[in-house]
Amino acid sequence: MELASPSASSQITQHVLSHMINRLSAVDPCEDPYPHISVRDIFPQDVYADLIDLLPEDSVYTTMGKRHIMENGESNRFEFQLSAENIDANLTDSRHTLWTGIRNALNAPELKKAVFNRLSAGIGYRFGIDPKDVNQVEAFPRLSLMREKPGYFITPHPDTRKKLVTFQIALPRDRSQLDLGTMIYKRNLSPKFLLNRPKGFRGFEKVNQYPFEPNSAFAFSVINSVRKKSWHGREPLEGESGIRNSLLCIYYASKENATTY
Repeated sequence: MELASPSASSQITQHVLSHMINRLSAVDPCEDPYPHISVRDIFPQDVYADLIDLLPEDSVYTTMGKRHIMENGESNRFEFQLSAENIDANLTDSRHTLWTGIRNALNAPELKKAVFNRLSAGIGYRFGIDPKDVNQVEAFPRLSLMREKPGYFITPHPDTRKKLVTFQIALPRDRSQLDLGTMIYKRNLSPKFLLNRPKGFRGFEKVNQYPFEPNSAFAFSVINSVRKKSWHGREPLEGESGIRNSLLCIYYASKENATTY
């Protein structure tokens, strides 16, 4: 897509938003073991080609907490928050135009409606409401580009109840990282899943893993109740896996939590 005209950001926003809504409307939710969706070609192909070439430089990413510091003292997880302020302060020219347009599309209430409609069963379950009414639930998106290096892992967890929906878009350049996708788990206390398992993964059975395919998305409604939990995680990235780039659009229950973790 042409990124030079003054109205390019607005054009990108409309192009991306229309395409994403159409792609979301075409997928069927999966209810097992909790409501989630998988979407291919979530961005228009021309936009995806540009964003891969125009990912921010390493220097503008920030490290993410002590739990992602490895024994050698280096971090294995980095974030670039896609706030207007951060984009203005750190990106210029084509990068600024492109990511402003993408940010505005992901922030659009029309996209939130499309995502919530696809995950209405889970959101309805969580709040005890009719799935047809889920768009009455207020939500605030937080957008971040994530960069994870070999050594990164995160044990099975359902996500905090501060989050309503987690929406992850895979951003690999090609299909060489298909095995890096997020894993879906369920509790299983049989000996097979308790013995000889790494700490944090004991008692969990992996039931699915969507491929980390270029321009694909995985989203789920956050459920963290006694009866049901949206367990997901990621086993350690191996040394040959390369950098795992993704975009997280997380819908929070409050505006405050959307701006600070």
